[in-house]
Amino acid sequence: MNVVVAPAQLPFAPRPYAAELLSSWLLRVAADNLVSLWELLNGFEERYGRVLSNIPIDYAVPEAAISALAQFCRIAPEKVRPLDLRQRAPHLSPILLLRYPQDVPVCWCPRCSLRRVRYAFCPRCLASQRVIYVRWDWSVACLNRCAVHRTTLLDGCPACGEPDPLTFSGFASFSTPVCRSCGGNLTASQHDAENVHRKCDIEAIEDAYRVMLLGIAPDPALLGKATDRAFRQFVEDMLQLLTRRMNPGSHWPTASAVRFSRRDILQVISALIENAAPSTDQRTRCRRYSRGLALWAALLGIISELEGDAIERLSRRWPASLRDAFSPPGITASKNAGRTHRMDPVVAVESSLGRSLRSSACTRPFQPRFKLSPPARGACNLTVTHLLQIPRISSTI
Repeated sequence: MNVVVAPAQLPFAPRPYAAELLSSWLLRVAADNLVSLWELLNGFEERYGRVLSNIPIDYAVPEAAISALAQFCRIAPEKVRPLDLRQRAPHLSPILLLRYPQDVPVCWCPRCSLRRVRYAFCPRCLASQRVIYVRWDWSVACLNRCAVHRTTLLDGCPACGEPDPLTFSGFASFSTPVCRSCGGNLTASQHDAENVHRKCDIEAIEDAYRVMLLGIAPDPALLGKATDRAFRQFVEDMLQLLTRRMNPGSHWPTASAVRFSRRDILQVISALIENAAPSTDQRTRCRRYSRGLALWAALLGIISELEGDAIERLSRRWPASLRDAFSPPGITASKNAGRTHRMDPVVAVESSLGRSLRSSACTRPFQPRFKLSPPARGACNLTVTHLLQIPRISSTI
């Protein structure tokens, strides 16, 4: 029989960083005391009881657990409480947190993967950190870019794919962070071939979502007079819907083998928001309307009739500009009847993209070009070419 013995207070307890996840801090505490996180939590519960009962431990931390952790680590409760994701981002739903696959033995996992949220990471942040730790926003599924360096976050080791690659320590380290599984360099520069303007647009949308987790309304330039709740609802509804449809058989949010990365899906959502953004210029409005209409029609081609009805009900909670873009007469006709005289080009787009997304060959770069003239009579004679790029799939949501 294993006997767990733990002191009332730990001999070593590094201070948490202001933007750090609770589980990241506890991994550093465990490393400083030369034990695993599993051993640390067992000792903590033996001494203070099962007060840290929330799963994941990073969200909705009970007040009794905050007081006990403060005493255990010789720190003020005011330093522990802000590490709770519910305290930090009151409007963040726990279902939108990244989680580890449920294929780890529950009885023994040194890093307690099933009790923690999963994290992505920014290579440039790791390169600049004297002590490796995980920022809270690296664990939110709807955020895919670093708020500091504006680079794309990595969902695992770029060399071996290990989803939990960081080695934690409470002490300052000047060595290059490497993957704990394969030893690969985690700070190696990543080539980002995105168009500069496109990248800025995606960053603006992610920044808006990040502040809306705090209850701040979005910039009217994005979606007009939209509330923060309506904007968040659209992003979160579409993320879950497209994850299910683009990754058949996956179980949100713990799938271990997916076809489309989180970045791919968030780029599609960003494009829908960009195309619905208001403008005083008629040509810009026509161009955005055409692109949005083509993309919506194509996405409807991969959505089942049952999910189509469900998303139509969900759309009542979205910003008006996105709700209107989702159900214009042409798209509704193509969804219900399968074809329409007014929207023949869109039906062709829907069929082409639908077949491509359902194809087993989706693991190679896919770059369909859509040519579509806006359907409104006399509204615009401009023919628009829109490029949707879905790169190679590599990560887990």
